[in-house]
Amino acid sequence: MAFDLNSLNKYFSQKAMDDFNKLLEEMPMRAGYGILIAAGIVWLFAGAAVVYATTVAKEVAEIRAELVKSEALKPVVPNLVKTAVPDEELKIFIERTDPLYKNVVISKGKDGLTVQASSGRYFGAFREAINHAYNGGQGWRLALQSLCVGRECEKGVFLKGEFKVNRLKVQR
Repeated sequence: MAFDLNSLNKYFSQKAMDDFNKLLEEMPMRAGYGILIAAGIVWLFAGAAVVYATTVAKEVAEIRAELVKSEALKPVVPNLVKTAVPDEELKIFIERTDPLYKNVVISKGKDGLTVQASSGRYFGAFREAINHAYNGGQGWRLALQSLCVGRECEKGVFLKGEFKVNRLKVQR
């Protein structure tokens, strides 16, 4: 089925325009004024609805643009995640440091490392062993779980510190 452009010429001829004008002039007598007024009111409301929808759409677009701009200015806050250091790394550290501190016992505790000394005379070595543990592995972070001195400790131990050993990761 082919579309012929010349067939539309009959709708735009002078006779067609005269017929359309006659129809509009006779419309009030054929349909009545009430129906024409109702149709005009419906068209008025339809036009008002289109104007309102356009205005609301413009405001929503402006609000979205402001939201995108404010989110772009909001900095990304990194999240710190603690992961426990594997037991194999702790064992390697203990084997490496045990000969360095003869009067201090460094051992594997329930959550990490335990550092003990049998007398207050070994406080310097005790402190150095703890400092060594803080710098023991790459990315290690020690958290003190418990610390006791003197009579607070179990029998035969004068200084005791238990440390949880974690590694920190920064995630975005």
